[in-house]
Amino acid sequence: MLIPEHTGTLSAAARPATDRVAASDPRPPLRNIRAGTSRAHPLLVSLLIVTLLLPVTVSGTDAAPGAISGNRAPAAVSQTGDEQESERDARELLLNAKDALSSGNIRYLRARLGGKVYLNLFTGINGYYSAEQAYLILESFFSTYTPISFSFSSRNFSIRNPYGFGPLTYERRGRRGSAEIFISLAQVGNRWVINQITVATR
Repeated sequence: MLIPEHTGTLSAAARPATDRVAASDPRPPLRNIRAGTSRAHPLLVSLLIVTLLLPVTVSGTDAAPGAISGNRAPAAVSQTGDEQESERDARELLLNAKDALSSGNIRYLRARLGGKVYLNLFTGINGYYSAEQAYLILESFFSTYTPISFSFSSRNFSIRNPYGFGPLTYERRGRRGSAEIFISLAQVGNRWVINQITVATR
């Protein structure tokens, strides 16, 4: 009896139903899932063992005498204390600057301006100025646009990026107007200074 040449290769129609997966069926063949699970099983067991042993190892390390240096904990506390003090200084400067602008006391800003201050005023002033130049510009600006009230609608006292932003009500030639002020701080050494003041129309 002659055996056809391609007897060993079954056609798609002749293959068992379990080997054929419809293109619309998202599920993989059952035999592939079983094979994948079988191969992954040792890895899962290893991960499980490591997970179970890890807390014991960490606990043993923490409990070991001399594991934590006697000088390490005070350093962390000192740094946290410095950060808290720096944040309080930033908060105090921003709140005092707000009160000064609200009352028209521009003199308060004079000693709190940085060596280089960025001003952006709706009158056309835009650029970097020395502390003295910035103060004279602000003094002239707020003598024309007399502040009536100013408050923060958004503020951040974090030492990473301290700023205050909010609405300003002013009076000019007997008429009231409104604007928005943005003030940001920069740290020079251990001292906070005002490095930017923006006054924009609303």
